[in-house]
Amino acid sequence: MRLSLGSRLSSRSRRFSWALPRHALSGIARIDEAQSKLLQSEIAALAPQRNGATDIYALGIAGMDQDVFVKEVNGALASIAAILPIKDRTIRLINSHGTDATVPLANPQNFAAAVHGVAAVMDKNNDVLVLVMTSHGEQTGFALQLPGNRMTEFTPQQVASTLDSEGVKNRVIIVSACYSGIFLPPLANDDTIVMTASDDKNTSFGCAPERDWTYFGDALFKQSMQPGVDFQQAFDHARALIQGWELMDRVRPSNPQGHFGPALVAKLAPFFAAPAGTGQ
Repeated sequence: MRLSLGSRLSSRSRRFSWALPRHALSGIARIDEAQSKLLQSEIAALAPQRNGATDIYALGIAGMDQDVFVKEVNGALASIAAILPIKDRTIRLINSHGTDATVPLANPQNFAAAVHGVAAVMDKNNDVLVLVMTSHGEQTGFALQLPGNRMTEFTPQQVASTLDSEGVKNRVIIVSACYSGIFLPPLANDDTIVMTASDDKNTSFGCAPERDWTYFGDALFKQSMQPGVDFQQAFDHARALIQGWELMDRVRPSNPQGHFGPALVAKLAPFFAAPAGTGQ
């Protein structure tokens, strides 16, 4: 059963506070200083690339200190692990006061370092990186909330240039945020799949604090991803679900966007034909 309009439909333009008191500023410095060690630990734990095989790596990002985004990125990675072999090949970057001592933050520096670390392990011409991003969004980019309520963002151009500069050719990019259609133009190509929660002019819904998923996360990862169902089929099913939910709530459609690069679709096809999570 869906929640009522008031509790369910908070669009992602709403801001939340992760401010620390003045006496805690030294704590922010300690968090910042710990980032390199935390990230290197995540990278060092990645399983090595298997010669001759197509390996799948995953990078999950929760941009805001709000439980729904942390739950969504963890749930999304679990759903992907049920259909693609990403076990021991996953890095998470999370902005949350509950994990800031144990999980690297989602900031531009860590993103660049994480992509560099994955690229150093993978076969960049053959392997695939799945990037899952969930947060609030603006028409300029994907929101990042760092300790002390410091705000910044990932722009689509920044994400594209980071992946391109590291030579990560085969990419699945899933962005759950308002206005996330802005990520299609700089990322869409024959070797890339892009799925977004909205187009570049509209908000998406479902980021209320009590929720486990946003609309898009619920529809795509929870309701639509399953063994034997490829990304385009899952996206089409999720899009139909979202359209129905938004119609019932009488809100302006978020209009999720998808691009399915034919070369990557063909590369991933054997995984969807194989038993769950076993790959080729």
